Amino acid sequence: MFSTIVIGVDGREGGRDALALADRLRRVFGGELVAVYAYSHDFFATRGINPDFESVMHGHANDLVENELDRAGVKAHAVALADGSPARALHKAAKWHDSDLIVVGSDHHGPIGRVVAGDVTLGTLHGAECPVVVAPRRYSERAGAIRTIGVGYDGSPESHAATWLARDLAVAAGARLRVISVLQPPGPGGSKLTYDPYWAENAEAIREEGQRQLDDLLAELGEIATGDVVVGDPANELSYAGNELDLLVTGARGYGPVRRVMLGSTSSKLVHRAPCPVLVLTRTAIDDDEPADVHAGAQEPVAG
Repeated sequence: MFSTIVIGVDGREGGRDALALADRLRRVFGGELVAVYAYSHDFFATRGINPDFESVMHGHANDLVENELDRAGVKAHAVALADGSPARALHKAAKWHDSDLIVVGSDHHGPIGRVVAGDVTLGTLHGAECPVVVAPRRYSERAGAIRTIGVGYDGSPESHAATWLARDLAVAAGARLRVISVLQPPGPGGSKLTYDPYWAENAEAIREEGQRQLDDLLAELGEIATGDVVVGDPANELSYAGNELDLLVTGARGYGPVRRVMLGSTSSKLVHRAPCPVLVLTRTAIDDDEPADVHAGAQEPVAG
């Protein structure tokens, strides 16, 4: 399914988690691996001192990538880029290598086994032109088979695209697909710190409609898929479901530059909280005549 997978390597735990996840994805879905390390170097500040400094810096950076690959036992093309922004370097590498996936690790701080997105992770996610998958902390120590893939669905075009990608991934991996449809009641806010009376009076009917729409979707997806309708905060519910998933797919929000990842509130929270790898799609191109949300009036979007 993948032709080229770009991996962010930094010589630390997060980069090793990304390598482990990328190698697992390659084994299951195919693709060439490109390991990228960005090093900071101001050419104009150093060229008067040593004209060979750039070559030395590049050599050291390339050695770091090669050492990380040897340590992980992963075969990949090593790339060292002089760029003060690791996220920008990954975006460049993905464009140059026509990558269809970027893999990054999470911050090296935070709870073990959780995605804890730091500056590089979030910088890579924002504006990426291809999907980005984030490895949770210490993934390299517990990487396993991909048996269950989950996806958040709310009826929006973005979540619909995420669902069908998740199905394709599940078919390729011989895995199960679990669709989580989250109905989110309106929270307190505005001039009235109270619940929405529409939800209070029609909660059962809203849930029944959500179940009907989910059943229709599962019928389209086939026997590979199961699903649940839950009520609550989308990020919380999807993160909780992640305890039983090997990969969670989510859509980007429905505005911002087309074909780029634009994190919304749900996807942003997921890359901080999820206990499993999280794959965030780029914004999907949508026909003008396609309905913006078939659940309009029933729930807020889950797609990021």
